[in-house]
Amino acid sequence: QDYTLTMYFQQAWRDKRLSYNVIPLNLTLDNRVADQLWVPDTYFLNDKKSFVHGVTVKNRMIRLHPDGTVLYGLRITTTAACMMDLRRYPLDEQNCTLEIESCKY
Repeated sequence: QDYTLTMYFQQAWRDKRLSYNVIPLNLTLDNRVADQLWVPDTYFLNDKKSFVHGVTVKNRMIRLHPDGTVLYGLRITTTAACMMDLRRYPLDEQNCTLEIESCKY
């Protein structure tokens, strides 16, 4: 069995190369900048099919903090595998997890 989930998936990491002290404000970056940033190679282990939402551009948000912290968010729909026990249906309860991993980190 499987389930489908639409979510806003947000990750945060610190890249000291991007730190700045000119202004003490967080910066919201243009979508095109994301293609020039290092981004973690995160994936869903039990994924069957996923896609990033977008009409003309990918639906993502990039925010940079003065200390180099990057907030990176994507609107994603994923269909993931879940072992379900339906023997007590319709009185059953299911606990499905979305397993998130990285290849290198």
